[in-house]
Parts: sequence; C-alpha cells; structure tokens
Amino acid sequence: MALVLVVEDEFAIAELLQAMIEDEGHAVVTAGNGAGGLKAMAASRPDLVITDTMMPGMGGPEMVRAMASVPDLSRLKIVVMSAMPEEMVGGGYPGYAAFLQKPFRLTEVAALLSRLLSQG
Repeated sequence: MALVLVVEDEFAIAELLQAMIEDEGHAVVTAGNGAGGLKAMAASRPDLVITDTMMPGMGGPEMVRAMASVPDLSRLKIVVMSAMPEEMVGGGYPGYAAFLQKPFRLTEVAALLSRLLSQG
C-alpha cells in the first residue's frame, strides 16, 4: 500500500481521485493548494504526489519548486494534471514523472498509478 497526496482545489475532483485511489488499495491525503500540500508532506511523506497546476494561493509549480529544495521531497514522483496541454505547463515542473490531461478517465489514472508505484 502506498500513500498518495492529491493536491487539487476542486473538491469534486479531489474526492473522485481519493475514492478511486483508495479502491486501488492505497491511502490518500488531500490538500487544496500547494501550501497545504507542503504541510501534508511535512506531516507524512507520500510515495507519490498528484498536483493540479492552477490553484489559489500557491499553485502546483511553486509547490514543486519548494519541494526541490528539500532532499527527501525532491525525489518524490510527481504527476502533473491540468486542463491545459502538457506543453503549456510541463516546463514549470522539472523532473515530473507523468502528465494527466483533464478531463481524464479513472482507468487511465489507475493504470498510471500502478505503473509509477511499481517502479519503486
């Protein structure tokens, strides 16, 4: 079982992802923006972070840059999700593991999580 952090400001999307990830047998922590995500990472180190791009306060790119300065956090696998195309947002996330285009299919998310979490 892995711990997955979902950083997403749209409650319905966060709730949907949480339910699907828990159905896959993993634990989930959620946060509504990047600052909340950093607090969640300080409280319990996740195995994988799924983050939205644009959120109130601290967005995904700012959170990932803050993570890069902390050795334990800089090694975490990050899935970037956005309604914008990857080429428009990917540059803000150095070293991200995967991109998830919104809207997405839950089967696509499940397969992506399985692949990333099995890589160790």
